[in-house]
Amino acid sequence: MKNGESLRDRLVKRFFNISGDFDEYKRQETNRIGTNVMMLCLPALLLPPILASFWATTSPEDALLGIVLFNFIFAGTVILPYLTIARRRAHLTDNEIDANDISAARRHVLKSALGQGLFMTAWMYFLGILVNCSNGSSFTRQLISLSNIKIAVLTGVLVGITMGITYWVRLKKQR
Repeated sequence: MKNGESLRDRLVKRFFNISGDFDEYKRQETNRIGTNVMMLCLPALLLPPILASFWATTSPEDALLGIVLFNFIFAGTVILPYLTIARRRAHLTDNEIDANDISAARRHVLKSALGQGLFMTAWMYFLGILVNCSNGSSFTRQLISLSNIKIAVLTGVLVGITMGITYWVRLKKQR
């Protein structure tokens, strides 16, 4: 593995978006956050299937849809906000930079945000072509479709701005 890191460490760093070394403090904080998330998920793992088993006797399709929607809503309204807040409070995503290197780090953030915005523009453009062609539209018509181009550019701009702001906020000067 890279730099002698285990696969687990690399996955945890990627999941929590940790930059820099994965030291003992960051390891303890990620373990604490993971334990708390598991404790939050325990009732959500046990109760919905029990309720759906009673509901499935009358309407199995609705019971399955209920479980799926519950999982998405629970993850989006409870788990993901908790992860975001806990990561921020533990300063896991802060990127500490020397005061001398802050201008170079800001240029890197701008280049990174521009690259991600361009990538998302291209991805959404080709995805839009694929989706519209699967609906029976002409491939060449979709290549020059103004609505497809507008959606792709708008998505790319929004992603670029969002990622730029996110990375910019994470830059911290070392004391």
